[in-house]
Amino acid sequence: MRDAVLGIPVPSEQASTVRPDLLLVPLLAFCSLGYRLGYGGGYYDRTLADLRRQSNTVVAVGFAYSDQEFEAVPHDDTDERLDWVVTEREARSLK
Repeated sequence: MRDAVLGIPVPSEQASTVRPDLLLVPLLAFCSLGYRLGYGGGYYDRTLADLRRQSNTVVAVGFAYSDQEFEAVPHDDTDERLDWVVTEREARSLK
């Protein structure tokens, strides 16, 4: 690690690349098809799409309250689906 802007530690240029098998994804709302509303910006969707292109073993898990589930949420071709959602009531596969 090395210090970057504002003294925040970041990996050095010599650090090896780590590819996760599991991604914990924040959300505001989700539906039973696995689509989610995030916080805007698409960072998780782009990261997940890139990881899935490299390996089909990446699992995306959203954490939410059961009241955050809706019949449908808006989505487009750039939105990546969740594989699982964990609420206070259950852990459910969405695929």
